[in-house]
Amino acid sequence: MGSHYYLKRQMEVKRKQMVQSAYQNGFTSDETVRYSQELDHLLNIYRRVSGSHSENSADYEGTLGYVN
Repeated sequence: MGSHYYLKRQMEVKRKQMVQSAYQNGFTSDETVRYSQELDHLLNIYRRVSGSHSENSADYEGTLGYVN
């Protein structure tokens, strides 16, 4: 599976975590904000990977390490 598939899966997981946290803890809780920031980070990586066919997805593997 390619980097696009991996990133899409991670973005969906992070989005679900963020929504669940918002319902449980509120939209401005530290946890919800952290999930939102992590999702933004993944979206930025996805945009960079999608925008350049010459870049290798391995360049971003270290950047994704904190995402569960």
